[in-house]
Amino acid sequence: MPMIPQPDSNEPDTVEKALLALRAAHDEQTAVDACDGFLWAMGNNHAGTFHPVVLSVLPAVEQILVSGQPWAQRAVMESLIDLGGTFIPEPGYETYLGASVQDALKAFIQSLRHHLVALATGDDARARSAADLLELIDDQAA
Repeated sequence: MPMIPQPDSNEPDTVEKALLALRAAHDEQTAVDACDGFLWAMGNNHAGTFHPVVLSVLPAVEQILVSGQPWAQRAVMESLIDLGGTFIPEPGYETYLGASVQDALKAFIQSLRHHLVALATGDDARARSAADLLELIDDQAA
């Protein structure tokens, strides 16, 4: 099976390391760093683009959102806010296996809504990110 397209700058373990950093986030700085590293592993963080590799990590991202530590959950939500909001597919990588990468990503983010509602009601590090991601989901669904 061909490898799913990812940034040329990625090493063979870049995506795995980015997911490990998300899972390990335990305070504001590690969450910010993990989010930044994850966005680079998915595409070009400065240009605001992503590669189809983003689709391969969605199950792991959902698992962190559901059962990760609070700062790990926040790092995931902040990543999804960027990926689902302002980021676009890397030119030339808009589709993967005949489907729109952006549409698949947005559908996945929308599928997380029920997980986010509970997180948005708290007053911890996750609540603001969850509320922001819910707002993005609802704006895109309108």
